Amino acid sequence: MALTTMNRLIICIAAALCMISTHTLAQFTTQGTQLMDAAGHAFVIAGINNPHAWFGERAYQALDDIAATKANTVRIVWNARGRADQLERIIERCIALKMVPMVELHDVTGNSSAERLLDMAHYYTRDDVKAVLMRHERYLLINIANEWGAHEATAQHWQESYGAAIAAMRTAGYKTTLVVDAPGWGQNIQPILQAGRTLIEHDPLHNILFSVHMYGSWNNAQDIVDKLSTAKEIELPLIVGEFGYNHNNGQNNLGCKADHRIIMATCKRLGYGFMPWSWTGNNRENAWLDLVDSRDWKTPTQWGREVIEGECGIRQTALPACVFEENITKE
Repeated sequence: MALTTMNRLIICIAAALCMISTHTLAQFTTQGTQLMDAAGHAFVIAGINNPHAWFGERAYQALDDIAATKANTVRIVWNARGRADQLERIIERCIALKMVPMVELHDVTGNSSAERLLDMAHYYTRDDVKAVLMRHERYLLINIANEWGAHEATAQHWQESYGAAIAAMRTAGYKTTLVVDAPGWGQNIQPILQAGRTLIEHDPLHNILFSVHMYGSWNNAQDIVDKLSTAKEIELPLIVGEFGYNHNNGQNNLGCKADHRIIMATCKRLGYGFMPWSWTGNNRENAWLDLVDSRDWKTPTQWGREVIEGECGIRQTALPACVFEENITKE
């Protein structure tokens, strides 16, 4: 597909910004509400969730098509049974395509056990997995666990449980930004607003990025604007790590009527990243969330066209991480 004039301009601006001299870091960090890459430049996520845990080679082959959307991040849906060598292959391909790999474990979705959350941290600290992630830490983010914490999980339980998991990760030597999902199956932002600052202070590196998921708990559009704005006002680094849309007027398995356009526009205005769910391969009741047709893993659905090509969508907003352009800045 030929580049439009606007896309060429975006690419030129991104390259110019990356060439501005700044201090170099060893890995991703956060400063205030801003995620910073290892080249020392601000980075706003505009990415896609990809189901590697369940679709192996097919999800791996899809990475080229995801890159073609201009996505700058891939949230690697993974689990604690996944082999380290397979994970490394995925990470290396993401890096080759200049997309930031964000590794996440899906094993404890909706689980509120502090012990099970710590099990997820222990997967990352396992010798073989740690060796892989440390080799590529400069380019990656680690989303400790997907949607840990059921609806009844309190802010204190969330904070204390993640405090222990973060401590285990830091003791193991990880320095990159750790992504922490909201409880309530990812949708309850209140514990982040109430205890997020405490959790950041608990981290010896103060390097935490929070993630909220938006489905049926976010059907009130004003809540999207108000609560994301509150997070910005109290200087919490945040992304919308998953979100859906108003499918069938809310008559869907998630009761979701969330306004995806408001989600993306609000994120753009506030400088927060976003990642719609998900490339494809969802089961029958969740198939309305496939961004591309599951029959060929390529053809965009209406949902895919909205979040990829829309006014505030991925193609219009995504800029690559400058860490991938270091070879240019050093010339």
